[in-house]
Amino acid sequence: MIYPRADLFDLCKVADATFWPMHRQELSRTVGGSTQAKDLGPALWRASFTTAPALRGDAAAIEAALITLNGSAGSFLAYDVRRPFPAAHPGGYAGAISVSALYPADAFSIQLSAAAGGLSLRPGDYISFEYGPRPSRALHMIQAAQNIVGAGSAKKFSVFPALRPGVTVGAAVTVNRAPCEMILEPGQSPPSLRDLVASSVSFSAVQIF
Repeated sequence: MIYPRADLFDLCKVADATFWPMHRQELSRTVGGSTQAKDLGPALWRASFTTAPALRGDAAAIEAALITLNGSAGSFLAYDVRRPFPAAHPGGYAGAISVSALYPADAFSIQLSAAAGGLSLRPGDYISFEYGPRPSRALHMIQAAQNIVGAGSAKKFSVFPALRPGVTVGAAVTVNRAPCEMILEPGQSPPSLRDLVASSVSFSAVQIF
């Protein structure tokens, strides 16, 4: 089996989902009684999914795929199924996008270029790209106001969470079903049955790094 699996969401229809950052922070109190938060690292994405009820035979593929992850040992690519495409491109954006500049002093900013132009990203849209020597998939949410990237030009965007070391200029960027690499959280529940005919499965996952 090759990880990360990229086909998980081709095997099912998702009826319910959450997708939210999991902050790596610790809290402490000062002598004066004020509460302070300290970041221990960039936030990771955490998600939960519930598949739509399907006939047991039709649900077998997704159940088998989840089992092949071997608990938390195998990884898969996951995206926010609630917002699979940029808001300005509800059918998806067809052009090639790449990282055109980074800002070492600001880990929350990135510059993108779009070869064909016409790319519009708004707060809440996602971008994804490979990074690091392994590599893995980074997933970031646009935070800045709307920007349109024209052909032959580039735009700077504010993103969340912070960019991790290993991002490189020239990396190809995905905005359609932009994924990150996740693993299942321990203690997953088995599929539920409805009238012994329809099967549905719920699972939760967290970004690996």
